[in-house]
Amino acid sequence: MSTDYDYPDDLDELDSRSRRRAKKNWRRDDHAQRMDWLRSQRQAEPTSPVAVIAVVLLLAILILGLGGGLPRLLGGDDSSDKKPVGLLTPGGSVVLPTVPASSQTSSDLPSGAPSSAQTTPPPETRRPGAEVTAKASEVVGAWAREFYTRDPAAEAYAALVARCAKYTTPEVAASFSSAGDPTYEALKNDGGKSTVLAALVSAPQPDAAPVDTPTRITRFVKVTINVTGKGAQRFDLPLLITLVSQNNQWLISDVSGGTGP
Repeated sequence: MSTDYDYPDDLDELDSRSRRRAKKNWRRDDHAQRMDWLRSQRQAEPTSPVAVIAVVLLLAILILGLGGGLPRLLGGDDSSDKKPVGLLTPGGSVVLPTVPASSQTSSDLPSGAPSSAQTTPPPETRRPGAEVTAKASEVVGAWAREFYTRDPAAEAYAALVARCAKYTTPEVAASFSSAGDPTYEALKNDGGKSTVLAALVSAPQPDAAPVDTPTRITRFVKVTINVTGKGAQRFDLPLLITLVSQNNQWLISDVSGGTGP
C-alpha cells in the first residue's frame, strides 16, 4: 500500500503540534478503512478452482492414506486379476513344452533346472531312461482322458475321483475329494457332458520343472476337451503333472496349472 497521503486542507489551519496529532489520527483511520475495503474485496472474490482441487486431494490423502486408498482413487492399483474357473480347480500358468517326450532321451535331459513349484530334491545324478519316462507319460495320458470324461447326470464327482484314484497317490485323491469342483455341478446344471478329444503328453521346458530322477518325473499334458449342453464349447487345458514311483508303479503326486474355458 502507498505511504503517500493526501491530508485534508483544513489540517493546515492548525498549529504544528495539533496538526501532527491530527495527521496521525487521520492516517490511522485511513489505514483501518483500507484494510476493511481489502477484506470485503477478498470475501467477494470466488474461490480458485486450483485451490479447490488442492483441498480435495489433501482431504483424500488424509482420509484414505498414501499406501491404501489413494492409489485406487487415482486408478493405479487394480488387483482384480481374476481368471475364469476352469473344468479343474487347480490354477496357475504353465510353460508350454517345445520337445515331445517321445523324441527326448536320457542324454537330452537337463542337468540342473530350478524348481518353480516343488521343493528341490536331494542331488541325484541318475536319470530315468526312455522306457521309464514312457510309462509315466502313459499314466498321465490315461488319467487325463478318464478324469475329464465326465457325465454328471450319471456319476457323482466323488465317484469320478474314486474311479481315477488308481492313477494318483491317496493324498491327491483326498485333495480332489475335499476341494470339490464347482464346474462339475455347473456342467450338471447345463445338462452337459465332457469328452476328451486328445491328451498330448510331452516333456516340460527345462525351467518349468525339476529334472527327472528315477523316482520322480514331471510331464506336461495338453488336454483338448469338448463340452456339450447349454454352455457347449471346446478348449485346451494345460497341466503340469508330477509323478512318483510307488510300489513299482508311477502315480500322480501333484497337479498344477490349468486355465479352463
